[in-house]
Amino acid sequence: MAGKNFGCGSSREHAPIAIKAAGVSCVIAESFARIFFRNSFNMGLPILESVEAARATKNGDVLEVNISKGEIHNITRKRTFKARPVPEFMEELLKAGGLLKAIKRKGRVG
Repeated sequence: MAGKNFGCGSSREHAPIAIKAAGVSCVIAESFARIFFRNSFNMGLPILESVEAARATKNGDVLEVNISKGEIHNITRKRTFKARPVPEFMEELLKAGGLLKAIKRKGRVG
């Protein structure tokens, strides 16, 4: 969970790579910095924008996320939030594990 403009100042791919390496499976924030937003999908890190979810979720809450539906289920508080929809082509990047893996999967790179 994060606030507004998460990822601001992290214009390199290393930020989402480090977050994934730390075991984070999804970042939910009020909003994301533009470059971080794109780098996250390119590196295969799922992110969702939801002001309501970011503000209503507390440390220790258990969440379940459905990227396809843009839904965030707070299991602890028995609440469901809507997130900004993820475009289908970006969802495909996540499923592949990132941009390079998606390109290789389609046979465009050796």
